[in-house]
Amino acid sequence: MDIRPSDIAALTEKVKKRSFGHYLTEIKLANVRAFKGQKITLDFPVTAIIGTNGGGKSTILGAAALAYKSVKPGDFFPKSNVSDNSMADWRIEYEVIEKNLDKTGTISRNARFVAAKWRRENLIDRNVVVIPIQRTVPASEQPRYKRFIGIYKEKGAIIEELSVDIRKRAGAVLGKNLKGYSIAKLKKEDNVYLMLGMQNGNDYSQFHFGAGEASIIEMIASIEQSPDQSLILIEEIENGLHPVATEKMTEYLIDVAKRKRSQIIFTTHSEYALKNLPPNAIWACIDGQAYQGKLSIESLRAIKGQVEKQVAVFVEDEFAKDLLEEALRQIDSKLLDAAEVHKAGGYPFLIEVMQHHNKNPTVKIKAIAVVDGDQAEFQDDTKSTYVLPGSTPELSVFEYINDNVQVLASVLQQRCLCPQVSQDKIVKIFEKIEVATSDVHLYFSKIGQEMGFISEITVRRACISIYVENNKEHFDPIIQALRKRLEQS
Repeated sequence: MDIRPSDIAALTEKVKKRSFGHYLTEIKLANVRAFKGQKITLDFPVTAIIGTNGGGKSTILGAAALAYKSVKPGDFFPKSNVSDNSMADWRIEYEVIEKNLDKTGTISRNARFVAAKWRRENLIDRNVVVIPIQRTVPASEQPRYKRFIGIYKEKGAIIEELSVDIRKRAGAVLGKNLKGYSIAKLKKEDNVYLMLGMQNGNDYSQFHFGAGEASIIEMIASIEQSPDQSLILIEEIENGLHPVATEKMTEYLIDVAKRKRSQIIFTTHSEYALKNLPPNAIWACIDGQAYQGKLSIESLRAIKGQVEKQVAVFVEDEFAKDLLEEALRQIDSKLLDAAEVHKAGGYPFLIEVMQHHNKNPTVKIKAIAVVDGDQAEFQDDTKSTYVLPGSTPELSVFEYINDNVQVLASVLQQRCLCPQVSQDKIVKIFEKIEVATSDVHLYFSKIGQEMGFISEITVRRACISIYVENNKEHFDPIIQALRKRLEQS
């Protein structure tokens, strides 16, 4: 289930061209809980909603569900009989692709809470799969499994082997062979079944599964058995999962969007779930405000003014963060002590985030945005926007080291912690990577592999430190802007 950049580009283009038969393109939360006039655009068929507790993730997930006939509003937004008077003015608006009704454009629908009742006219019929957080509750604590508990063997049980597809795909996420896994029903027509595993020739029931193991198999079984072009909604995708499994689960969902033309929306607290998604596939929520882009929980707190230092800096990604922090460390360590650097996704997302931050009247700590060099035309001191040197940071650092590798080989040997790798070999490694690697984002991991599987982080930071040492003047505009902010604070 390896995901290539071409896969991401193709799926993004498919949404732009409205090539889906069924697709939820836009949700407007006119008035729901803390959201007022918030628009969510679903620009990629796999959308992640990340945020702090109580930030509004579940509200967006529930709002998406209400666009379609098969979902009961009370399942996501129940009304209490002793409170909830604020629900009286709730309204959600939708734009959807529904080729059965309009072959070329989108159609509008809405859901309103009026006179203590949900009103949804001309509902659209689309299959919706809801995968709730309760999936991670141990089987022994779920009422539906009580009839499987007992010391006497159930003689009439029907055992069915899990399909090859489900075993293969769930096994890829879990990193284990699921050969011999099956399900047990007490009656053939039952919808409730108990999973059975196999290890070292011995079978065991779902009562002895790990929470993550059962959750992954159930999720994948539900998704694989759903009709093509379904809307799939998942609460807290990472619940019970190892970080690697969380990352693999997102890869699987992108694969589902390709194979089954399905649309998936999930909530998460995990940044591992975001690793393979483009910035426009991620919405980050805090206190009833949603921001599109690859934000971290820390950057969300910064947007709301929860900055422990004297100035906030938003950059595009982890590499840009490492590069700028190293520049601050070498050029003016006082700036490093005073500045918080946060990755916030690519252009235009990080500029929008910076602007939201600075417009917040409760925020005393103002921010700047630092974009990659390929957006050089947006450098504007009056708009607090600055540019890193070169075209892309990875390429700038690699090209400088590569152009001077004969001179720098001994320093690389020392900082990459690889005395066993000769300087001649280091030179040849850089020459090979330049010719054989077309994706700039893979340069440093490939170098690490060639040096004897040295960590990408170690190689990346070694190269960044050498680059900054020899190119400090390239960072002057950013350094001066930060010094100016500190003088004003």
